[in-house]
Amino acid sequence: MTSTTATPVRDLGAQKLAQAQSLLDECGLDAWLTVVRESAERPDPTLRYFLDLDFTWATFFLVTKTSTAALVATFDAPDLRERGLFDKVVTYKEGPRAALLELLDETKPARIGINVSEHDALADGLTAGLRDSLDSLLKGTAYQLVSAAPLLFRLRNVKLPEERRRIERAVLETEGMFDRVRDQIRIGMTARQIAAMFQEEAARAGVPTAWPVHHCPTVTVGANSPIGHVGPGDQPVTDGCIVHVDFGIARDGYCSDLQRLWYVKRDGEAPEAVRKAYATVAGAIDATARALVPGAIGWEIDQLARDRIREGGYSEYAHALGHHLGRAVHDGGGVLGPRWERYGEEPYEPVRLGAVYTLEPSVHLPEHGIVSLEEDVVVEEKGGLFLSKFPRELPVIRPA
Repeated sequence: MTSTTATPVRDLGAQKLAQAQSLLDECGLDAWLTVVRESAERPDPTLRYFLDLDFTWATFFLVTKTSTAALVATFDAPDLRERGLFDKVVTYKEGPRAALLELLDETKPARIGINVSEHDALADGLTAGLRDSLDSLLKGTAYQLVSAAPLLFRLRNVKLPEERRRIERAVLETEGMFDRVRDQIRIGMTARQIAAMFQEEAARAGVPTAWPVHHCPTVTVGANSPIGHVGPGDQPVTDGCIVHVDFGIARDGYCSDLQRLWYVKRDGEAPEAVRKAYATVAGAIDATARALVPGAIGWEIDQLARDRIREGGYSEYAHALGHHLGRAVHDGGGVLGPRWERYGEEPYEPVRLGAVYTLEPSVHLPEHGIVSLEEDVVVEEKGGLFLSKFPRELPVIRPA
């Protein structure tokens, strides 16, 4: 049974769907096919760009240059039709093969992109079992399945104006949370207590944290806190210590991701070692933001920051300089990172106009702790434009 829907509403989901259509030629694809089932338990990361629905049985979303269509089991169809997002909604009862082949035969796409990727987790939403099932459904046909990763890279990377607006709002809101918590920090307070204040800020705003609440925020106090994606401990704030926080929220489906640090000192005097490290990190961020122009290669931007850190006399950081930011806090589609095995092909992706990145170099001072900032920037023609405030001077808290 076939149902043709009304003209799609031009909400953000429809805009992203149209963007995907516009990218097919550039990515060497004739069509893009997303397949899901039991999506509440095994979601495809890309589907939420368009829909806030879950699907029980095998469901197919086909995007070509001229049309969009969905093939769903009968009982999954009503809410999807109501959304008015796809040009056509086709249903099946016993099995999808005949309807899927009929749908494909309408446009006969030679190269069909599917959501598989060796290197990018957010372009790898198709499970192994579903891939085998799809191969079986298309057995005996001439349809060629290839990776849709190039299309998904661009779909995530290049932010539409409304996406940028949502990220900017999340960043601004997060900056306010940092300011309010900063003003409450006192000597004797623990990292765990500081984290709780950030979580209370998110709860009052009615927004989720940008990553799991166990370590959002990550709070390190002094030289003895563990560093990384770890939950806060009971290290106390002392007179003459660094308090460092990594925190973000999701507002209207889009994330912020910021790091801030403060030196706590009653007399307001930070040691030269901390001031120098902070200036080095800030200088690396400024330099890489200027270099973040369309066409630059991710690893080259990261190398520029590494060189700045080493020139300052410090060991290079053990992570990427930055990542994409958007619907996910680590938004896939390339990285500003070194050519290490763990990053696969992602450091070779070019920077694109409209992409939003974090910039987060770090220096570890054994006697003081982590010195790191994280800024959120959008790529414009002449470089990265800061969406965050970027405190270039070391902030000092002078507790009463």
